[in-house]
Amino acid sequence: MKKTLISEKDIKKSLRKRLLEVKEGEQQGQPQRCLTTNVISLDDMVGPPKDYKNYTSDLYKRNGGIAGMVDTLDILRTLRLHPNISDGGEHLAYDLMNHLNGFRKKNYLDETNGDCLTAMDKVIELYKENEHGEELVRDIEKVLRHTDPTPRAKEYLKRCLNLIKEK
Repeated sequence: MKKTLISEKDIKKSLRKRLLEVKEGEQQGQPQRCLTTNVISLDDMVGPPKDYKNYTSDLYKRNGGIAGMVDTLDILRTLRLHPNISDGGEHLAYDLMNHLNGFRKKNYLDETNGDCLTAMDKVIELYKENEHGEELVRDIEKVLRHTDPTPRAKEYLKRCLNLIKEK
């Protein structure tokens, strides 16, 4: 029986080469793979339909999903009309950032044609289809142009834009 010895250097070289091939394949647009560990359902993206929570004593907003994002951006856009929000929108912007971060590196299985799409693309599409949302990036940029949110809230919103753009 013939023995073949492979050095540790050769193993590392081979692994590096394979990892680079996989990384290049992802960048060249290989289709996404929908696994149970990286798939988000449509119900989770849309969120509960009428789950209004008391945000302040006279302000209600929905939590989670596209409707929650629409409500959050609407409140941030009209922050001057809500004197009960004393933090300058920092909490709202932070929640929006964490909510968007939950969709990062997740996929969505489109059951109509069996395609596996990135969840962020579907979130952007669903946001446009919402009756009160125009376009997610444009709405965040509108809030950034306002003077009412604090600089910290604006930093959270800029991070939201980065999360959307990096998909």
